[in-house]
Amino acid sequence: MEESSSPSLLARLLGREDEELRYRLAKAERELERLRESASRNEALHEALLEGLAEGVVLLDSDRVVRRHNATAVRLLGTGSRVAEGSTLLYLFREPETLAAIDLIYAGEESEWLLNRPPRILRLRGFPFTFPGQAPGALLTVHDVTRQETLETTRQKFISNVSHELKTPVAGIRLAAENLQLGKLVSEEGEQSLGSILRASERMSLLLQDVAELSRIETGALKLEVLEIEVEGFARQVISDFALPARSRRMKLEVEMGHDVAGLKVKADPLRLHQLLDNLISNALKFSPEGSAVKLSLMREGAWLAWTVKDEGPGIALNEQGRIFERFWRSERMRGIPGTGLGLSIVKHLARLMDGEVTVESEFGKGAAFTLRLPLS
Repeated sequence: MEESSSPSLLARLLGREDEELRYRLAKAERELERLRESASRNEALHEALLEGLAEGVVLLDSDRVVRRHNATAVRLLGTGSRVAEGSTLLYLFREPETLAAIDLIYAGEESEWLLNRPPRILRLRGFPFTFPGQAPGALLTVHDVTRQETLETTRQKFISNVSHELKTPVAGIRLAAENLQLGKLVSEEGEQSLGSILRASERMSLLLQDVAELSRIETGALKLEVLEIEVEGFARQVISDFALPARSRRMKLEVEMGHDVAGLKVKADPLRLHQLLDNLISNALKFSPEGSAVKLSLMREGAWLAWTVKDEGPGIALNEQGRIFERFWRSERMRGIPGTGLGLSIVKHLARLMDGEVTVESEFGKGAAFTLRLPLS
């Protein structure tokens, strides 16, 4: 009896194992199907988001082959660029500047540049991008900035033309007022009026000069003459040029050199560097009280040289520090002090032309420190 019952028991056990195995297989298949559906939904969502962007998007793999793109990229770059999955980089771009910018991206740097694709002007931004499990690639975004660039060009031409056309009549007004003053042809009251005319024409001349200078910088008409400058001697010369105005207000001018600055050199345009520092130092003297001190310090910061102009003036409120480099912007507290509101904007643009930057640190009521950082030779 025992021998006849054993096969039956074994069969039942095997049957249960088969049933358990079938159950687990069915469950695994259902989970796999759920994952497939979830992946499909995510892919559809990603595709919808990509296609819904107002900016063009192009993803390049490590071989510089297009792996993803959207319809906006095709429209902005033009059908001649043949944007499509599997296209190589040279199907999209042949401009040397663009290819050089993309080389930077593959070297691990972000990049931004303008691309002229008539009738459009495009701004491209590029970022290093790594596909899962693959070597680094690149993510490019494409923006249509035709309207902005056209308006900016029109604005720059208008400012340039207006400043040029106004120079002659302003000079004529000033000359006529000076002649009247020298000829003693007016009464005492007239003398006061002539003084007002001369002061007003002087302010207008300064404004036109600054507007013309900023216009030249922004349009690229200003070309730098870069030389190698020995920084310590240059800094002391800049400070010595302000000795007289500082003495007239009983102010102290100081120069401070870092221990590792001696013998350092930078490549810059000496005329424009002097102009930039002149703006910062003259502002420091203008806004600091009589009897205070203005210091120019030079410190090495790795591959950079920092020129810092520190004053003991009223300082700049935190909510104003983000605007002080804007054209014509002036704090309400400084409206009574003469100035065009363009000096710091010119400083910012000159610094950029010399591959540097200008920053400010200030606390309201405790002075301000403007720092120009330039790359060392």
